[in-house]
Amino acid sequence: MPPKFDPGATFIVYCRAVGGEVPATSSLAPKIGPLGLSPKKVGDDIQKGTADWKGLKITVKLVVQNRQAKVEVVPSAAALIIRALKEPPRDRKKVKHVKHNGNLTMDDIIKIAKQMRSRSMAKELSGTVKEVLGTAQSIGCTIDKLPPHSVIEKINSGEVEVPDE
Repeated sequence: MPPKFDPGATFIVYCRAVGGEVPATSSLAPKIGPLGLSPKKVGDDIQKGTADWKGLKITVKLVVQNRQAKVEVVPSAAALIIRALKEPPRDRKKVKHVKHNGNLTMDDIIKIAKQMRSRSMAKELSGTVKEVLGTAQSIGCTIDKLPPHSVIEKINSGEVEVPDE
């Protein structure tokens, strides 16, 4: 039989959710049920905590302490890029396969890279910028009217300078 857990201990649970929507309680229950939390109440907390990410799939970090869950949003590079494109929120049930063909500036990419820096595996900020540019390429947007891969090549050749941290 597993040992009883200490109610004062802190637990961290990660789950994917659509911003501004209540996740299915059937997906939350196995994760937070053993911690003594109500999936319906946590779902409502997630909906409130992700209201400004409406329509985007994001990772949510639940910090559970004393049977209280605090919701923190852990955005991915893709979610940050789509948010920077300032697209209107879409109805996921009706609109499928959206092309994100907007244009971002290099300053937007550097700002996103600084947000992603703590979770990046790159040694320097320029490596994190390249990671974000790769994500921008897979999303399908352009950077200063150029395809993201050509911007990566310019960073490699030294034509484009990336500030240090």
